[in-house]
Amino acid sequence: MLVEATGLTKSFGHTRVLDGVDLSAAEGEVLALLGPNGAGRTTTVRILSTLTRPDAGTVHIAGVDVVREPIRARALSSLTGQAAAVDDRQIGRENLVMMGRLAHLGRREARRRADDLLARFDLTSAADRQVETWSGGMRRRIDLAMSLVGGPRVLFLDEPTTGLDPRSGRPTGWPTAWSWSTTAG
Repeated sequence: MLVEATGLTKSFGHTRVLDGVDLSAAEGEVLALLGPNGAGRTTTVRILSTLTRPDAGTVHIAGVDVVREPIRARALSSLTGQAAAVDDRQIGRENLVMMGRLAHLGRREARRRADDLLARFDLTSAADRQVETWSGGMRRRIDLAMSLVGGPRVLFLDEPTTGLDPRSGRPTGWPTAWSWSTTAG
């Protein structure tokens, strides 16, 4: 399994949020966490992506224990949170190139990757404008694109459709299996 979690539990104070969650996903699979508000979806995603430690249980990404080796686990995965995490003062291309450089890509490769993702997410025409001038949906799309710059093996999406219009639900050139409507939560 590419992602495997067993017996995850997590409490905040006296409130148990997760109680023995088991899940797994193989290479190429899409796993959706569905449930009402407060069901623990975000807490689960935060544990899987190394941002929160479970009280009990284990999580492995490509065989790497996310609690014992969080840096190695982070190198294999990427996370797009509920809110867009972009630098409003930079232009769109700069945001993507910056992420590429942070992912240890060379300058040329970071620029190439940025241009590829701008095209795939239908953002080329806005690439040289400051992000603060972009619509909410455009900001969400670049945030999603930023998660792909480093070529992660696993992509965690928390509320991935927030701010996207129906046409933007699946960026150009993406496999049908990655349709945002199937990965909600």
